[in-house]
Amino acid sequence: MNQVELRLLPHQFDLVTDDKTPIIGMCAGLGSGKTFSVTRKAILLMLRNAGCDGIMTEPNYPLLTQILIPEMREALDSFGVRYKFNRSEAIFYCNVDSKETRIICKSLENYDRLIGINAAWVIMDEFDTTKHEVAYNAYLKLLGRLRAGSVRQMVVVSTPEGFTAMHRIFVKEMDGNKRLIKAKTTDNHHLPDDYINLLRDSYPEAFLSAYLNGEFVNMTSGNVYSSFNRKYHHTDDMVQYGEPLHIGMDFNVNNMAAIVFNKAGDAVDELIEYADTPATIKAIQERYEGHNITIYPDASGQNTSSKNASISDIKLLRQAGFTVKVKRTNPRVRDRIVTVNKRFENGELLVNTKTCPELTECLEQQAYDKRGDPDKTSGFDHAVDAFGYPVVYRFPLKIEHKTEQRWHV
Repeated sequence: MNQVELRLLPHQFDLVTDDKTPIIGMCAGLGSGKTFSVTRKAILLMLRNAGCDGIMTEPNYPLLTQILIPEMREALDSFGVRYKFNRSEAIFYCNVDSKETRIICKSLENYDRLIGINAAWVIMDEFDTTKHEVAYNAYLKLLGRLRAGSVRQMVVVSTPEGFTAMHRIFVKEMDGNKRLIKAKTTDNHHLPDDYINLLRDSYPEAFLSAYLNGEFVNMTSGNVYSSFNRKYHHTDDMVQYGEPLHIGMDFNVNNMAAIVFNKAGDAVDELIEYADTPATIKAIQERYEGHNITIYPDASGQNTSSKNASISDIKLLRQAGFTVKVKRTNPRVRDRIVTVNKRFENGELLVNTKTCPELTECLEQQAYDKRGDPDKTSGFDHAVDAFGYPVVYRFPLKIEHKTEQRWHV
């Protein structure tokens, strides 16, 4: 095994070298080198627990395969650890002191699949971006699996997402077995010169305390679309004859919602409460005959339609002759809300409040529920969801939550 010199920032050093605290957390801004830290931490814990399993998680499978596993390969290679990676299992089989030592990589959303494993250590990356209940329950369940090895430790790392699971564990339930390390984005002097400005340009002011400074702040207070003001964000523009149209669509039985954007990118019309996808398609075709139409639907519409079990909603849209822009999964709800609010904040997004009365009411009145999620019980969700899909598709966040690993030390 190679002798490796690690150049670590102070907060990274504190995380990597502390092997005494049973439960250690790091709450840090974007770009602070969290993923670099946890992969090196994993190797040191592995070396202290030869022959014992370790567990690493990301919130979902795409982050696991695109971020954590490549970074883990790089870390193992830099330390000269001999290993084989089983892609179907997402497990690294490492040779430590001639003992097979596994690093098991899983999605936190599927933590139940890890319940039967006895592990020496668990590392959960970007913990707070998982839903509160899932993250907290996973933490409790996996904490109970620390039954092997000589250095047992639970490591929880994330950019904070408000007063959710990480705040609960390391503030409300803080005790002598825990330690919380905090770091700011500006602590990482290896970042590109324009990175901080890029963050400021991408996120509403209310989010920057969390995403820049790693602070726990209330990100779910008041209305969901707090940056919207019907006076300042009103436009008198309407659909012009023959212009290309962009339509966001949310699928709901007997409560379909479609929001129409003009070529300038402003919401100028709405189609609300149609029974199903075929009825909405017919209404669009009749109302906007002669227009080039692009639909930005809810990605869940790739599942089978409630109207016709053999045809998906999105396939119906394509068969109707519309151009359809959709990714495999919807973006994070938080990212969609952030994008919409930032564009309102910058004056880059307008709504004809006269021709879109339902959308306007929803933007003004949708609130957060007790769990910190946008409320889905009041009926104010369908129009704003349809509104948000084309906005976040056409104007995605410039900064992704996992960008920082490319600028680690």
